[in-house]
Amino acid sequence: MGDEKTSEATTTDLKTKLEQTVFSEFDTGELSALVSEHRDLEFEAHLILFAHPEDQMLGNRFRLPPQRTLEIGRSSSADISMPGIRSLSRRHARLEHHGPVVRIEDLGSTNGTYVNDQRISGPRRLRSGDRFQVGALHFKFLHEKDPENAYHEAIYQLVTCDGLTGIFNKRKFDEEMRREFHRAQRHMRPLSLIFFDIDHFKNVNDNHGHLCGDYVLQQIARVAKSFVRPEQFIARIGGEEFAILCPETTAQGAGVLAEKLRAQIEAESFHYADVDLNLTCSFGVAQLREDMKRPEDIYDLADQAMYRSKREGRNRVSVEA
Repeated sequence: MGDEKTSEATTTDLKTKLEQTVFSEFDTGELSALVSEHRDLEFEAHLILFAHPEDQMLGNRFRLPPQRTLEIGRSSSADISMPGIRSLSRRHARLEHHGPVVRIEDLGSTNGTYVNDQRISGPRRLRSGDRFQVGALHFKFLHEKDPENAYHEAIYQLVTCDGLTGIFNKRKFDEEMRREFHRAQRHMRPLSLIFFDIDHFKNVNDNHGHLCGDYVLQQIARVAKSFVRPEQFIARIGGEEFAILCPETTAQGAGVLAEKLRAQIEAESFHYADVDLNLTCSFGVAQLREDMKRPEDIYDLADQAMYRSKREGRNRVSVEA
Protein backbone atom coordinates (compact mmCIF):
# COMPACT_ATOMS: atom_id res chain seq x y z
CA MET A 1 0.00 0.00 0.00
CA GLY A 2 2.81 2.40 0.88
CA ASP A 3 4.51 1.78 -2.46
CA GLU A 4 1.25 2.50 -4.29
CA LYS A 5 0.83 5.80 -2.45
CA THR A 6 4.42 6.74 -3.24
CA SER A 7 3.86 5.91 -6.90
CA GLU A 8 0.70 8.01 -7.02
CA ALA A 9 2.43 10.95 -5.33
CA THR A 10 5.37 10.72 -7.73
CA THR A 11 3.06 10.68 -10.73
CA THR A 12 1.17 13.69 -9.38
CA ASP A 13 4.43 15.57 -8.84
CA LEU A 14 5.54 14.74 -12.36
CA LYS A 15 2.24 15.89 -13.82
CA THR A 16 2.50 19.17 -11.95
CA LYS A 17 6.08 19.67 -13.07
CA LEU A 18 5.30 18.77 -16.65
CA GLU A 19 2.31 21.14 -16.83
CA GLN A 20 4.36 23.97 -15.33
CA THR A 21 7.11 23.55 -17.90
CA VAL A 22 4.72 24.41 -20.71
CA PHE A 23 4.94 27.98 -19.41
CA SER A 24 8.43 28.18 -17.92
CA GLU A 25 12.06 27.42 -18.70
CA PHE A 26 13.59 24.11 -17.65
CA ASP A 27 16.42 21.67 -18.05
CA THR A 28 15.57 19.90 -21.31
CA GLY A 29 17.73 16.90 -20.47
CA GLU A 30 16.06 16.36 -17.12
CA LEU A 31 12.59 16.76 -18.56
CA SER A 32 13.25 14.50 -21.54
CA ALA A 33 14.16 11.74 -19.10
CA LEU A 34 10.94 12.29 -17.17
CA VAL A 35 8.87 12.31 -20.35
CA SER A 36 10.45 9.11 -21.65
CA GLU A 37 9.33 7.37 -18.45
CA HIS A 38 5.85 8.89 -18.40
CA ARG A 39 4.63 9.18 -22.00
CA ASP A 40 1.03 9.49 -20.80
CA LEU A 41 1.83 12.94 -19.40
CA GLU A 42 2.66 14.47 -22.79
CA PHE A 43 0.26 17.01 -24.31
CA GLU A 44 -0.68 17.13 -27.96
CA ALA A 45 -0.04 20.44 -29.72
CA HIS A 46 -2.46 22.14 -32.11
CA LEU A 47 -2.14 24.86 -34.73
CA ILE A 48 -5.25 26.87 -35.61
CA LEU A 49 -5.24 28.82 -38.89
CA PHE A 50 -6.37 32.36 -38.03
CA ALA A 51 -5.59 34.41 -41.13
CA HIS A 52 -5.30 33.50 -44.81
CA PRO A 53 -4.90 36.01 -47.66
CA GLU A 54 -8.08 34.68 -49.29
CA ASP A 55 -9.88 33.81 -46.01
CA GLN A 56 -9.74 30.11 -46.82
CA MET A 57 -9.49 27.25 -44.31
CA LEU A 58 -9.95 29.60 -41.36
CA GLY A 59 -10.35 27.63 -38.14
CA ASN A 60 -8.65 24.52 -39.54
CA ARG A 61 -6.80 22.60 -36.85
CA PHE A 62 -3.49 20.88 -37.51
CA ARG A 63 -2.27 18.39 -34.89
CA LEU A 64 1.32 17.94 -33.83
CA PRO A 65 1.73 14.81 -31.67
CA PRO A 66 4.65 14.47 -29.23
CA GLN A 67 8.00 13.44 -30.70
CA ARG A 68 6.97 14.55 -34.19
CA THR A 69 7.91 17.37 -36.56
CA LEU A 70 5.75 19.41 -38.91
CA GLU A 71 6.87 21.54 -41.87
CA ILE A 72 4.97 24.39 -43.48
CA GLY A 73 5.63 25.55 -47.04
CA ARG A 74 4.58 25.59 -50.68
CA SER A 75 6.24 22.25 -51.41
CA SER A 76 3.93 19.29 -51.96
CA SER A 77 6.08 17.37 -49.47
CA ALA A 78 5.35 19.83 -46.64
CA ASP A 79 3.08 18.59 -43.86
CA ILE A 80 1.04 21.77 -44.24
CA SER A 81 1.33 22.39 -47.97
CA MET A 82 -0.04 25.69 -49.32
CA PRO A 83 1.17 25.84 -52.94
CA GLY A 84 -1.03 28.83 -53.75
CA ILE A 85 0.46 31.15 -51.11
CA ARG A 86 3.23 32.97 -52.97
CA SER A 87 4.55 34.62 -49.80
CA LEU A 88 5.52 31.16 -48.49
CA SER A 89 8.85 29.59 -49.36
CA ARG A 90 8.87 25.98 -50.54
CA ARG A 91 10.18 24.92 -47.13
CA HIS A 92 9.32 27.84 -44.90
CA ALA A 93 9.30 26.73 -41.24
CA ARG A 94 9.50 23.62 -39.09
CA LEU A 95 7.92 22.85 -35.72
CA GLU A 96 9.41 20.15 -33.50
CA HIS A 97 7.57 18.62 -30.55
CA HIS A 98 9.95 17.19 -27.95
CA GLY A 99 8.10 16.09 -24.85
CA PRO A 100 6.25 19.10 -23.49
CA VAL A 101 8.29 21.50 -25.64
CA VAL A 102 7.46 22.75 -29.13
CA ARG A 103 9.99 24.85 -30.99
CA ILE A 104 9.58 26.65 -34.29
CA GLU A 105 12.45 27.40 -36.64
CA ASP A 106 12.61 29.32 -39.89
CA LEU A 107 14.13 27.29 -42.72
CA GLY A 108 15.83 30.17 -44.51
CA SER A 109 12.58 31.51 -45.97
CA THR A 110 12.45 34.68 -48.04
CA ASN A 111 9.85 36.46 -45.93
CA GLY A 112 10.79 35.13 -42.51
CA THR A 113 8.88 33.62 -39.62
CA TYR A 114 7.35 35.72 -36.86
CA VAL A 115 6.28 34.82 -33.33
CA ASN A 116 3.99 37.36 -31.65
CA ASP A 117 4.97 39.87 -34.37
CA GLN A 118 8.72 39.44 -33.76
CA ARG A 119 10.87 37.95 -36.51
CA ILE A 120 12.86 34.97 -35.25
CA SER A 121 16.47 34.28 -36.16
CA GLY A 122 16.85 30.84 -34.59
CA PRO A 123 14.74 28.14 -32.92
CA ARG A 124 12.07 29.69 -30.73
CA ARG A 125 10.04 27.92 -28.09
CA LEU A 126 6.27 28.32 -28.45
CA ARG A 127 3.96 28.72 -25.49
CA SER A 128 0.29 27.96 -25.53
CA GLY A 129 -1.60 30.95 -26.89
CA ASP A 130 1.29 32.29 -28.99
CA ARG A 131 0.56 33.47 -32.50
CA PHE A 132 3.02 32.90 -35.33
CA GLN A 133 3.18 34.02 -38.93
CA VAL A 134 4.67 32.29 -41.96
CA GLY A 135 4.27 34.34 -45.11
CA ALA A 136 0.70 35.61 -45.18
CA LEU A 137 -0.56 32.77 -42.98
CA HIS A 138 -1.22 33.35 -39.28
CA PHE A 139 -1.61 30.53 -36.78
CA LYS A 140 -2.46 30.29 -33.11
CA PHE A 141 -0.50 27.69 -31.16
CA LEU A 142 -2.21 25.63 -28.46
CA HIS A 143 -0.44 23.27 -26.11
CA GLU A 144 -3.02 22.38 -23.51
CA LYS A 145 -3.96 19.64 -21.09
CA ASP A 146 -7.52 20.14 -22.35
CA PRO A 147 -7.04 20.77 -26.09
CA GLU A 148 -10.73 20.55 -26.95
CA ASN A 149 -11.65 23.35 -24.56
CA ALA A 150 -8.75 25.47 -25.79
CA TYR A 151 -9.71 24.76 -29.40
CA HIS A 152 -13.30 25.90 -28.89
CA GLU A 153 -12.08 29.04 -27.16
CA ALA A 154 -9.80 29.70 -30.12
CA ILE A 155 -12.67 29.19 -32.56
CA TYR A 156 -14.82 31.63 -30.58
CA GLN A 157 -12.02 34.18 -30.87
CA LEU A 158 -11.81 33.49 -34.60
CA VAL A 159 -15.56 34.07 -34.98
CA THR A 160 -15.44 37.40 -33.13
CA CYS A 161 -11.98 38.78 -33.95
CA ASP A 162 -10.12 39.66 -37.11
CA GLY A 163 -7.35 37.11 -37.53
CA LEU A 164 -4.83 39.59 -38.94
CA THR A 165 -5.15 42.55 -36.58
CA GLY A 166 -6.57 40.91 -33.46
CA ILE A 167 -9.33 43.53 -33.03
CA PHE A 168 -13.02 42.67 -33.47
CA ASN A 169 -14.37 41.73 -36.89
CA LYS A 170 -17.41 43.05 -38.75
CA ARG A 171 -19.69 40.26 -37.59
CA LYS A 172 -19.06 41.05 -33.94
CA PHE A 173 -19.17 44.79 -34.63
CA ASP A 174 -22.59 44.48 -36.25
CA GLU A 175 -23.87 42.65 -33.15
CA GLU A 176 -22.58 45.38 -30.84
CA MET A 177 -23.90 48.08 -33.15
CA ARG A 178 -27.43 46.65 -33.08
CA ARG A 179 -27.34 46.34 -29.31
CA GLU A 180 -26.06 49.89 -28.71
CA PHE A 181 -28.35 51.36 -31.38
CA HIS A 182 -31.48 50.03 -29.71
CA ARG A 183 -30.22 50.89 -26.21
CA ALA A 184 -29.50 54.48 -27.24
CA GLN A 185 -32.92 54.80 -28.86
CA ARG A 186 -34.73 53.28 -25.88
CA HIS A 187 -33.04 55.51 -23.30
CA MET A 188 -32.60 58.53 -25.60
CA ARG A 189 -28.83 58.54 -25.12
CA PRO A 190 -26.18 59.76 -27.58
CA LEU A 191 -24.37 57.28 -29.81
CA SER A 192 -21.71 58.08 -32.39
CA LEU A 193 -19.82 56.12 -34.99
CA ILE A 194 -16.38 56.71 -36.50
CA PHE A 195 -15.45 55.22 -39.85
CA PHE A 196 -11.90 55.49 -41.20
CA ASP A 197 -9.75 53.88 -43.82
CA ILE A 198 -6.13 54.03 -44.92
CA ASP A 199 -5.34 56.52 -47.66
CA HIS A 200 -3.77 55.06 -50.82
CA PHE A 201 -3.62 51.60 -49.31
CA LYS A 202 -3.66 49.99 -52.76
CA ASN A 203 -0.35 51.69 -53.50
CA VAL A 204 1.20 50.02 -50.46
CA ASN A 205 0.20 46.58 -51.72
CA ASP A 206 1.16 47.33 -55.33
CA ASN A 207 4.54 48.89 -54.53
CA HIS A 208 5.69 46.88 -51.50
CA GLY A 209 3.69 43.65 -51.54
CA HIS A 210 0.81 42.24 -49.54
CA LEU A 211 2.96 41.32 -46.54
CA CYS A 212 3.77 44.99 -46.16
CA GLY A 213 0.06 45.71 -46.51
CA ASP A 214 -0.66 43.23 -43.70
CA TYR A 215 1.93 44.98 -41.55
CA VAL A 216 0.26 48.34 -42.20
CA LEU A 217 -3.16 47.00 -41.20
CA GLN A 218 -1.72 45.56 -38.00
CA GLN A 219 0.02 48.81 -37.07
CA ILE A 220 -2.99 51.00 -37.77
CA ALA A 221 -5.09 48.69 -35.59
CA ARG A 222 -2.45 48.87 -32.86
CA VAL A 223 -2.39 52.67 -32.85
CA ALA A 224 -6.17 52.99 -33.01
CA LYS A 225 -6.71 50.48 -30.21
CA SER A 226 -4.53 52.55 -27.89
CA PHE A 227 -7.00 55.46 -28.22
CA VAL A 228 -10.16 53.44 -27.54
CA ARG A 229 -11.68 53.53 -24.06
CA PRO A 230 -13.06 50.35 -22.42
CA GLU A 231 -16.68 51.27 -23.17
CA GLN A 232 -15.91 51.88 -26.85
CA PHE A 233 -15.64 49.20 -29.51
CA ILE A 234 -13.15 49.01 -32.38
CA ALA A 235 -13.27 46.63 -35.35
CA ARG A 236 -11.88 46.02 -38.79
CA ILE A 237 -14.97 46.04 -41.01
CA GLY A 238 -13.42 45.74 -44.47
CA GLY A 239 -10.12 45.44 -46.30
CA GLU A 240 -8.56 48.68 -45.03
CA GLU A 241 -11.65 50.05 -43.27
CA PHE A 242 -12.08 50.37 -39.52
CA ALA A 243 -14.86 51.54 -37.23
CA ILE A 244 -15.10 52.77 -33.65
CA LEU A 245 -18.45 52.66 -31.87
CA CYS A 246 -18.78 55.37 -29.21
CA PRO A 247 -21.70 54.96 -26.76
CA GLU A 248 -22.69 57.96 -24.63
CA THR A 249 -20.77 60.21 -27.03
CA THR A 250 -21.95 63.07 -29.24
CA ALA A 251 -20.66 63.66 -32.75
CA GLN A 252 -18.53 66.49 -31.38
CA GLY A 253 -16.86 64.21 -28.84
CA ALA A 254 -16.31 61.46 -31.42
CA GLY A 255 -14.87 64.06 -33.77
CA VAL A 256 -12.30 65.04 -31.15
CA LEU A 257 -11.29 61.38 -30.78
CA ALA A 258 -11.07 60.96 -34.55
CA GLU A 259 -8.87 64.04 -34.89
CA LYS A 260 -6.48 62.83 -32.18
CA LEU A 261 -6.20 59.46 -33.90
CA ARG A 262 -5.74 61.06 -37.32
CA ALA A 263 -2.90 63.25 -36.03
CA GLN A 264 -1.20 60.31 -34.28
CA ILE A 265 -1.25 58.13 -37.39
CA GLU A 266 0.18 60.98 -39.48
CA ALA A 267 2.96 61.51 -36.92
CA GLU A 268 3.88 57.81 -36.52
CA SER A 269 6.94 56.32 -38.21
CA PHE A 270 6.16 52.99 -39.85
CA HIS A 271 9.05 50.81 -40.97
CA TYR A 272 8.72 47.47 -42.75
CA ALA A 273 11.85 45.60 -43.89
CA ASP A 274 13.82 48.35 -45.68
CA VAL A 275 10.75 50.50 -46.42
CA ASP A 276 9.81 53.67 -44.53
CA LEU A 277 6.11 54.43 -44.80
CA ASN A 278 4.21 57.65 -44.20
CA LEU A 279 0.58 56.78 -43.62
CA THR A 280 -2.59 58.80 -43.25
CA CYS A 281 -6.26 57.96 -42.79
CA SER A 282 -9.54 59.63 -43.72
CA PHE A 283 -12.31 59.77 -41.11
CA GLY A 284 -16.07 60.12 -41.10
CA VAL A 285 -18.15 60.70 -37.95
CA ALA A 286 -21.91 60.43 -37.53
CA GLN A 287 -24.31 60.59 -34.59
CA LEU A 288 -27.59 58.74 -34.06
CA ARG A 289 -30.59 60.88 -35.04
CA GLU A 290 -34.17 60.63 -33.86
CA ASP A 291 -35.43 59.80 -37.36
CA MET A 292 -33.08 56.82 -37.80
CA LYS A 293 -34.90 53.50 -37.86
CA ARG A 294 -32.09 50.99 -38.41
CA PRO A 295 -28.41 50.65 -37.45
CA GLU A 296 -27.64 50.84 -41.18
CA ASP A 297 -28.79 54.47 -41.16
CA ILE A 298 -25.92 55.59 -38.94
CA TYR A 299 -23.55 53.39 -40.95
CA ASP A 300 -24.56 55.16 -44.15
CA LEU A 301 -24.13 58.61 -42.62
CA ALA A 302 -20.65 57.85 -41.26
CA ASP A 303 -19.70 56.31 -44.60
CA GLN A 304 -20.83 59.44 -46.45
CA ALA A 305 -18.77 61.59 -44.10
CA MET A 306 -15.68 59.45 -44.64
CA TYR A 307 -15.96 59.70 -48.41
CA ARG A 308 -16.37 63.46 -48.09
CA SER A 309 -12.96 63.45 -46.38
CA LYS A 310 -11.61 61.46 -49.34
CA ARG A 311 -13.03 63.90 -51.89
CA GLU A 312 -11.71 66.92 -50.03
CA GLY A 313 -8.09 65.74 -50.02
CA ARG A 314 -7.84 62.83 -47.54
CA ASN A 315 -6.11 62.84 -44.14
CA ARG A 316 -8.96 64.72 -42.51
CA VAL A 317 -12.05 64.29 -40.34
CA SER A 318 -15.56 65.06 -41.58
CA VAL A 319 -18.46 65.12 -39.09
CA GLU A 320 -22.17 64.66 -39.84
CA ALA A 321 -23.98 65.89 -36.73
